[in-house]
Amino acid sequence: MTSGTARACAILSSAFLPILGSVAAESAEMGVDGFVRGQAAEVASPVPWIEAGFGKLVDGEAAADFESAFQGEAQLGLDLRGGDVLRLHLHGVARTQPDAALGEQVGLVEAFVLYRPALSDDTRLRFTAGTFFPPTSRENTRPLWSSPYTLTLSALNSWIAEEVRLTGLEIGVTHATTRDEFLAAATVFGANDTSGTLLAWRGWAMGDRLSSVGEDLPLPPLPTLEPGGAFGLQRAEGTRPVDELDDRPGFQARARWSRQDVALLQASYLDNRGDRALHRGQYAWRTRMFTVGAEVQLGSQLILVAEAARGDTGMGVETGPHVDIDFTAGYALASWNSGGFRVSARYDRFENRDRDHTAEPNEEDGQAVTLAVLWEPTAHVRLGLEGLRLWNDRPAAAFAGASEDVDAKRLLAELRIFF
Repeated sequence: MTSGTARACAILSSAFLPILGSVAAESAEMGVDGFVRGQAAEVASPVPWIEAGFGKLVDGEAAADFESAFQGEAQLGLDLRGGDVLRLHLHGVARTQPDAALGEQVGLVEAFVLYRPALSDDTRLRFTAGTFFPPTSRENTRPLWSSPYTLTLSALNSWIAEEVRLTGLEIGVTHATTRDEFLAAATVFGANDTSGTLLAWRGWAMGDRLSSVGEDLPLPPLPTLEPGGAFGLQRAEGTRPVDELDDRPGFQARARWSRQDVALLQASYLDNRGDRALHRGQYAWRTRMFTVGAEVQLGSQLILVAEAARGDTGMGVETGPHVDIDFTAGYALASWNSGGFRVSARYDRFENRDRDHTAEPNEEDGQAVTLAVLWEPTAHVRLGLEGLRLWNDRPAAAFAGASEDVDAKRLLAELRIFF
């Protein structure tokens, strides 16, 4: 842990642990959310990015031929609650993966304290301190930052799952009327300086792999990352998404309006304020992103969900090799739910535009279609079947001697048991 992260954790602990102790001593309740799952897939895709390849999925061996893939995973969430005012949340993951896959198999995903004191019957303050996902996803609305709609997340939320985590303090306020709820919040955070590394050098991907604190994720075999290359000082272990490098805090501001069972609108802006310099074998990328999201409930069974993000990220200085890209991603999803069955269809669009033209080509143009059928015969069992088709051109792959065509097809089946 870096000195900046350690100082932030010490400040947050001194501020919130006394509150946690006093409230928990009076009315503490322990809650558990968790699941185990097994997945089987038939997939046609290049060598996956988690094995330091150019594939857009976490499984696959060859782009043209279907291969079988199997995976198991368990996630556990522990919540210590003091009524509806206080919540201490811990979220961990353990997973199986092929021998060639890199990254950690066991780790901590989130750890935070949420404190919601009431100002009046209609208005509450909210303080969130710790390490947490940006609370903006309209897909990941089930416990443990999971989706009720599909087995594979959108490209936008797959990237957030892998590379965007906030460690800091969010201060917000919620106000409820008889019909509506309004929220405004601002976050000061650290330990997310490498956000943008995967997005630029690997590009967009699709999955639901949640990176853990302190985990190293692989980078693709680009010539510029080899010793002596333009970015050969980047550490061989890859990138560490949850890391503080430059001791400069970033910020996020967000707002949301919702009317229960009718509609929701939200917007956010994030700037990690990375200084673009090299620190201990990693670059502090400067990443800025504006996002919008919406939900519309059409009757009791049909919901429409959409999110979009536009931003830029970069590292290095203009007098030497550097990276600067603009990125755009979004999805539209329709989901019908009745009698324990849910059918969802989603369309994804994602793009990178290379603005520096100094090293490898980092532009990208892709889209994907996902269709999922989920069935929950009981509150503890869910069966799922999903088909995904992804089209993508990645010039950086051709630059490294691989095929520019990194299209993918996958049929995925899952058994998930909740506890």
